Amino acid sequence: MLVRPFEMNEFHYRLVALILTVLALLAGPAQADPYVPADPSSSDTAETATQTTPPSAPSAAASVDTSAAVTEPPEVRQPPRRIEEVRIVGKKMDAARIAGSATVIEQEALERFEYDDAHSIFRMVPGVYLREEDGYGLRPNIGIRGVNAERSSKITLMEDAVLFGPAPYSAPAAYYFPMMTRMVAVEVFKGPAAVRFGPQTIGGAVNFVSRPIPIEPTIALDGGAGSYGYGKFHGWAGGTWENLGLLVEGVHLESSGFKELDGGGNTGFDRNEVTIKGEAGFELGTDLFLMNSIKLGYSDEGSNETYLGISDADFAENPYRRYAASRLARMEWHRQQYQFSQVLSWKDRLDLRLTGYRHDFKRKWRKLNSFARGAPSLRDIFANPTGINAVFLAVLKGDQDTSNRLERLLIGTNDREFVSQGIQLEGDLDFETGPLVHTLNGGVRLHYDQIRRDHTEEPYEMFDGQPEPLGGPPIQIVDSVGKARAWALYLEDEIEWQSLLVTAGVRVELIETWFKETAGEGPAALRNNQQVVIPGIGAVYFLTDHWSVLAGVHRGFSPVAPGQSQTAKPEESVNYEFGARFVAEQANAQVVGFWNDYGNLLASCRQVTGCDPSEVDDQFNGGDVDVLGVEVDLAYDFETPWNFDVPVSLVYTYTHSEFQSTFSSASQIFGDVEAGDELPYVPPHLITANVGLLSDNWDFTVSLRYVDRMRDVAGQGPIPANERIDSAFITDLAIGWSPVEWARFYVTAANIFGEEYMVSRRPYGARPGLPRAIQGGIKIFLGG
Repeated sequence: MLVRPFEMNEFHYRLVALILTVLALLAGPAQADPYVPADPSSSDTAETATQTTPPSAPSAAASVDTSAAVTEPPEVRQPPRRIEEVRIVGKKMDAARIAGSATVIEQEALERFEYDDAHSIFRMVPGVYLREEDGYGLRPNIGIRGVNAERSSKITLMEDAVLFGPAPYSAPAAYYFPMMTRMVAVEVFKGPAAVRFGPQTIGGAVNFVSRPIPIEPTIALDGGAGSYGYGKFHGWAGGTWENLGLLVEGVHLESSGFKELDGGGNTGFDRNEVTIKGEAGFELGTDLFLMNSIKLGYSDEGSNETYLGISDADFAENPYRRYAASRLARMEWHRQQYQFSQVLSWKDRLDLRLTGYRHDFKRKWRKLNSFARGAPSLRDIFANPTGINAVFLAVLKGDQDTSNRLERLLIGTNDREFVSQGIQLEGDLDFETGPLVHTLNGGVRLHYDQIRRDHTEEPYEMFDGQPEPLGGPPIQIVDSVGKARAWALYLEDEIEWQSLLVTAGVRVELIETWFKETAGEGPAALRNNQQVVIPGIGAVYFLTDHWSVLAGVHRGFSPVAPGQSQTAKPEESVNYEFGARFVAEQANAQVVGFWNDYGNLLASCRQVTGCDPSEVDDQFNGGDVDVLGVEVDLAYDFETPWNFDVPVSLVYTYTHSEFQSTFSSASQIFGDVEAGDELPYVPPHLITANVGLLSDNWDFTVSLRYVDRMRDVAGQGPIPANERIDSAFITDLAIGWSPVEWARFYVTAANIFGEEYMVSRRPYGARPGLPRAIQGGIKIFLGG
């Protein structure tokens, strides 16, 4: 395997100079980051929300005691009042009390491996399926309990409890994901716990918790460098003065890329993100407190990413090769975020939270669409690269020049503009009715979003190993506007009686969509209305201070996007789960079985799945599907007499999926389906195991993950070689050292043994996972 040496570039020299300057200017020790425990061994080793306690048991893990770990650090001056407004699993309800599966990945776990890729973070969560694409997680594909992972479009995505997708109703494909280094926690909800979130309730919901405004004035710097031109600079500063708080945070990531473009060239990316938060709290009497907050953000990206993969033969020779036909591939986007909130608290019994938000997102992705109309499709060329297909493959490589019209390359630009805005009111009230203790939670949201698609393409010819334009104006492929307006309401009552906790909830979605197309072959205008009631109920029974059992059932729903024909039906299911939890001082365990009984599985046609560009965003019914599985989450912290701990954890998911009917679909990912076929990209077995050594000022952690073989298209029986993604076993390593409380050095090694493995065959050809990548850096905290 070819391993590139580490190369210093201008960014790395600037980073080293900055670190040396900061170290030289330090006059004395500064205070550590108030949101990270100074002693790594002081936090429980468990990294998920199953490490929480029932009401009568002692705290099992500081990492899940959110009010202590995040909002109220010890020995830090408190402002007059604060209201926690970004966490869903908060001080009133820990994850073990949620009537449904919930997982919380806390800041210590997020920072242990310094992951920038969201895929790597979600490997810590059972029941989550990932389809990697570019090796860096620039556009994650995440599914939960068998739902389609494409662009994470079938799960509800939130940051600080607010939808962050470019257009969650009109076009839910998540082409934007927040920077993981900004997050202090990730909350994942499944089963009945996901009913209060929407519009997607099929698989679950995810809430990313961004850094809160610190209490003490604090400055933090994080700089790193590594393989393949990797560079990171992350800095934030903020504090609270009397009743005012402010936080300014910025992140820059860059890489020259690990893929090797024929003829040379950069295959990496640059990303930037800036966030500003402000808040002001006011006492309105002895019983009332009001918190006003504002959150502003700007993000952008430029990445040389392509949808074009390589053939199996070339993958076996060099999995990191990129063909000459992908030379012009380029994604560029920018995003603005505006968010305003008011939180009113009365007697610590009633909280009301009013939030207004708007997100503007614009992207242009230039990439190879296909050969000229009438030529074999790119999918067919890679599935069977023989005969005439071998000629077209040679053109993609640049080994052969274009010799006729069919061998022309159609390179297109997908230009899209998104708007997502809304206002939501949420509240919770604590009260009692006789022996029953209630926490009533409800909310209403008025949301509007839209997408404008402007897709064009131009003909190119391969000449002397380079794609050359033929000239002439671009050809319009798609010119359309889709809009959605939705009223969403939910009401949920958590009822506690002795050792039983029951949560019953209902969600109502009233959705109105519009679609207008001015180019292409689609309809001129379409209008549609959808109304749905989504009930759910779950229960947790605490057998002892350590043992509890849970069960629940809820309705799953995913709306039809604007512009679909009347034959496209919403995705619907009935989802069941049952399991048991064990929580103790050093050990935590959860085993949950689930069954997603799909009445109709809905597939979206996207270029990422190999669809024709003219059919992008069309939706197709997938019929009845059963998805059954078991999720296992175990953790134990071994104490030793040698002043260090040995935390171990295991996350395992078993899944069986099966279509219940036979049908033919225009969807590239379904195709011709027979009853008994398995879903694509749902591996039967997934395992992640972590083993660590934690001391007062150093930590050493090894992460092992196994991904079972999976299908590229629906099928049953032995998987044909050209439809198989083989199993992979990957090892990551992380080392941290804190010689003083105000500084931490870290080194991470992803895929330490250099495993060469395939992660996908979509959209066009085999795609590799990240090769061995070593990174190192330093974090400095200044405050006082």
